[in-house]
Amino acid sequence: METRARAVTKTRASSSAASASASSSAAALPELHVLRVSQVDAKRLDEELLEILHDQLVRCVDALTLCATSACGSGDDVNDSMSSRRRARTTFASRERTKLFLDAATFACTTMRNAPTPGQELMNLRFRDERRAERDEEFRRTAKTGVEGDGLTVTQRLAYGAVKCAGAFAWNAWMAKMARERYDEAMDEDEDGRGVWKQRAWRWSRAAEDAHVVASFVNFCVFLRYGRYPTLLERFLGARLVYSRPSMARVVDFEYLNQQLAWRELSELVLFTLPYLYNSRVRSFVGAFGSSTSGEASTTSADGGRAGGRGRVVVQAHRCVACGCAEPVHPFVADPCGHPYCYYCLRARLLERPVDCPCVKCSRPVDRMRRLSLAPARNLK
Repeated sequence: METRARAVTKTRASSSAASASASSSAAALPELHVLRVSQVDAKRLDEELLEILHDQLVRCVDALTLCATSACGSGDDVNDSMSSRRRARTTFASRERTKLFLDAATFACTTMRNAPTPGQELMNLRFRDERRAERDEEFRRTAKTGVEGDGLTVTQRLAYGAVKCAGAFAWNAWMAKMARERYDEAMDEDEDGRGVWKQRAWRWSRAAEDAHVVASFVNFCVFLRYGRYPTLLERFLGARLVYSRPSMARVVDFEYLNQQLAWRELSELVLFTLPYLYNSRVRSFVGAFGSSTSGEASTTSADGGRAGGRGRVVVQAHRCVACGCAEPVHPFVADPCGHPYCYYCLRARLLERPVDCPCVKCSRPVDRMRRLSLAPARNLK
């Protein structure tokens, strides 16, 4: 009887443990691994898209400003320096306002409406309130793929927009003001008596910026380890990037990348082979091939053949004294000695030694270079 009671007790304990483990596994969130490269690519795509739109919009604004300035007149000549400084300050302010407008418009159309940004849409990502998903027991029991869950709350979205748009604009404006008014060079006691607090503001701002850089680096290292929250703002708000659709495969189009690689390899090939085209042997071979082709073509007409023959004889008679090319591509002569050169040979020597450049043939100093005139054949006698 005791053995049977012990067996029943063990069976009940094992069943209760199995039920507890089953309930805990049912309540746990499904493990979700979001590709880190997708999260980084989504951010980079959004930044590049905003940069392109910002450049186009700034060009339009600059053109309109220039037209308005020219229509209103240039003003007095005495205030030209002041107007140039004011114009530069106005241009910087207009660029910052344009960037703020684009950031706010993008935020209002995407994150504020709990919709993915263009980069997130391409990478099949969206924001999810991770803290609420971890606390919601009903969601943890009903979640199947791990990509379910509500989007960001209104408070999270407003905080995200305030820091992303207004915070970045205010910080850039403050740093530009300190650089423009030279807070770092402020004396302890200036005419306004504000030199001390200017120096303190500069030091505190630089310290805050350095601290943000270090914190961002640490956060990115943690992101590379665990795959969550690539930015500090997302980690602070608990906004995690998850997949929008669990069944969508990550499709990467390499067509544009292949085009860029092809053009890059072609340009590198051209830059590699271009110096060899100026080699004397290569130019001699090309010149000989060209002379044979022109000789065959000149036989079709007697007059043209004689004229072409006289010109070829003149070029052949003036062999380059530097490289020995029988047919210089661009024949030049050195003054005052008059010895013939290829253009590239003589030009390279003059660039190397602009003063007292000796001639290869007679060692006399070359004053200048002039083009070889294709004189009639009788001038060579």
